[in-house]
Formats: sequence, structure tokens, C-alpha cells
Amino acid sequence: MAKKKKTKVHKVVDGQLLQMNKSFNNLKMKQKEKIIGWIYEEYKKYVSENEKIPDFEGDEQIINTVLDKINDAGIWIPDYEIENYYKSKKSKLNSRLENEKKLKFKAYVDFYKSIIDQDRCAVVICNLRHEIIYMNPAAIENYSKRGGENLIGQNLMDCHNAVSQEKIRQVVEWFAAAPEHNLVYTFYNEKQNKDVYMVALRSEGKLIGYYEKHEFRNKETMKPYDLW
Repeated sequence: MAKKKKTKVHKVVDGQLLQMNKSFNNLKMKQKEKIIGWIYEEYKKYVSENEKIPDFEGDEQIINTVLDKINDAGIWIPDYEIENYYKSKKSKLNSRLENEKKLKFKAYVDFYKSIIDQDRCAVVICNLRHEIIYMNPAAIENYSKRGGENLIGQNLMDCHNAVSQEKIRQVVEWFAAAPEHNLVYTFYNEKQNKDVYMVALRSEGKLIGYYEKHEFRNKETMKPYDLW
């Protein structure tokens, strides 16, 4: 049986003939693209300003703002059509926003990782279980005789004697005691003429791990801006 064609219901409003039962899909492609863009723009703005997914009041705020933009653009569509469209797409709006955050975070991670990887000093990063989760190229080379890259995933404590293990525990406890406790000078390596530190790693103030930082005292031998 053929699908019954929808009967258009028209009404003259302010001298204009408007289709009162017009659906979102009846809009022109450019109009739909504009409205979809406005909806996402307002959804993203709300989440950013309120740090939460919109509740009932948030939904109403977003819908009303979008309706104002639609009216200002001279686009006719019944209000309930925009409300229904928004509610049907809300979960996808959130998924789109989360994907954008992940891509943005990944871009930042690439920058941070590059900073560590270009450091000529060894950097060994551990979580709070003392597991080695990352070593930069300098660290892999520096500890090549002890296993190099194969040390990743192993427990840092297994690489130290009992005295050093206790020192590491004490430092991590000190890191955890206050958010201002972030740097401890551990020793001076006379053979390589460098200072060694333990540095706290935090996420929004919460301790998540630590890393070992080496700073050489040797005077730089490269010529300034020697690009050739």
C-alpha cells in the first residue's frame, strides 16, 4: 500500500503564508545546516560554562536561544519541531563533544610528549604503584645496560636497594601530604656532573605519579644558533 502523502496545513501570519505542520526535514539543506550548527554551538557553550550535561532547565535554555536565532534569520519552523529534534539528537551532541575533547587532548599530549622526548636528560615516569610507565629516548639510552626500553612496565623498586626504596617511599608520601610538595633534590652524580631530582606529577592537584629528572651542570659546548 502506498504511503499516504502528508497534507500541508497553511495559515496566513503577518501577510505570509506559513505551513503550520512543517517538519524539520521540510527545511532547505542550508537552513537545516544552520540550525544544526546553532544547536551544537549552544550545547557546547552550556557544557563549557556549567561543566555538566544540560538538565531540563539547560535544555530549555538551549532550545530558546536556538529559536531566537531561527526567528532572527527569518526561518519558519514550528517550535515543537526544534524541541523534538534537539531531544532526539542530545546523546549524539554529547558524543560529538566528547570526541572533540579527546582529539584536543590528544593534540596536547603530542606536544607534551615531544617536550619530554627532546630533552637530552633522562626522564623516567612512574605511577603511584612505582611502575615505570614511560621513558624518554635519553632514559632508554642511559639505562640500556639495565634493559633500556624493556624496563617500561617493570617496578622501579626492583631497580633499587632497600635503602633507596625507603627513600622513594618517603618522598612519595611527602608529595601526597600537600599540593605544594612537588620537587625533591635526591643526589649529585659526580661522574656525570649532574643533579638528580624527584618531581611530583599531578592532575587537577591530585598526585598521580612522579618522575626522575636529571640536570647536567656541564657548560654547553654548542655554538649559539649554529644551524649549519
